[in-house]
Amino acid sequence: MTAVACLRVDVSGHGDLMPLPTLEQLVHKFASAYLETRWSWPRRFAPLTDVSFLLTDPRSDELDLAELRRLSDELQRHLFGTAEEGEVALLVFEGTHAAVTAFAALDSRQVVEALADPSLLPAGGRLTRILPECRGGGDGSAEPTPDAEKGAEWRPAPSLKRQLLEPLPPPPPAWEGVQGVYFIPRGVFYGDVVMYVPQNARTHLCVVDGAEHMPKEPSAFDADCVRIAARLLSERAKGSLIFVPISFTSLARPSLRDAYVALLAELPVERRSELAATIYDVPRDPAFTGLRQARALLEPHFGTIDLRVSDPGFEIEKLPPESVNSVTLVLPEGDDHVRLAALRRFADHLVHYKQRRIWPGVTNVRRRAEVEAAARLRVPFVTGPGVCTPVPAPVGGRSLPPERLPMSLSGWMHVRDRSLAS
Repeated sequence: MTAVACLRVDVSGHGDLMPLPTLEQLVHKFASAYLETRWSWPRRFAPLTDVSFLLTDPRSDELDLAELRRLSDELQRHLFGTAEEGEVALLVFEGTHAAVTAFAALDSRQVVEALADPSLLPAGGRLTRILPECRGGGDGSAEPTPDAEKGAEWRPAPSLKRQLLEPLPPPPPAWEGVQGVYFIPRGVFYGDVVMYVPQNARTHLCVVDGAEHMPKEPSAFDADCVRIAARLLSERAKGSLIFVPISFTSLARPSLRDAYVALLAELPVERRSELAATIYDVPRDPAFTGLRQARALLEPHFGTIDLRVSDPGFEIEKLPPESVNSVTLVLPEGDDHVRLAALRRFADHLVHYKQRRIWPGVTNVRRRAEVEAAARLRVPFVTGPGVCTPVPAPVGGRSLPPERLPMSLSGWMHVRDRSLAS
């Protein structure tokens, strides 16, 4: 068994010694450095927020709470010395992927409320609270539940066993999520693009946030995205489109084609209408033979096919009508002038998109001005960090006025809680 948990640093008892964002940045810097040197391989960690980390230990079915208590002790001394004002506690939460993600997304106020009322903890998880030895009585024990009579799932766990919904191939992504595809004319999220954070990575991998987030090993990235998409489908009855990244270059390599055939077989054929293949690294003038081969491989598994291109002068005129469902421009790196000029040049060809009944879109959108420009130029679909940051579950089907973009993790939590309440 592999021990898996979310470690969250609780500084709610900091005594107002400094602004909370400043304190959280210090916590992130110190805790990351500590885990980098102490949480050694084959154990792994990945940051989820400034104050929370995903920890795994494949050699054991329980985390070393004594070692984590040393982190609590060192954080206490580093941030507050031996003063009486502040207190650092570590919250170790184990559960399903959704529960762990929801716990990491709680803000400081919600954490305080959950500590007072454990019934507010995300369902499907368990929580252990660790105080520094220098502040917790010196016996080195984890703090027991403050209100066990309520029957909440707050208790020191004798064994922190992995309880993810389904096993993932090693090494699994540290965090799985999506980023919404927004349809400007109706102010609604049309679907979601799969993304994830690799183990021990500094940032996430995706095809909507620009060059620094693109995968260095496309075939491995595609494989993980296919498995994430299959999991998302298994967790819902029916929903909006899930866009799965697929590398054009990899599909064009005969040596990889059989591997992709086996990989795509993991997707349920009966859910084909809910799946879209978003083909990235497409050249300016893709050979028709290569595009036809890609479609033949993908169409049995995907009801929608999208091409992602980096050239605003992509020769859409050479594509046959309805040969794909959409073409999405990746905005280039550079200043506002360069990016908006690329968007305008792309929009100059919209008449050809309309003639071929192919939808245009734009991705790597980072600023509100770019959303507004896309609306003004009649480019209907937008994605990117200025539209939707990584969130743990699909947002497709949800309405949001353009002026309230981007959808963020906190916004996703607010909408989810409102939906549950209704």
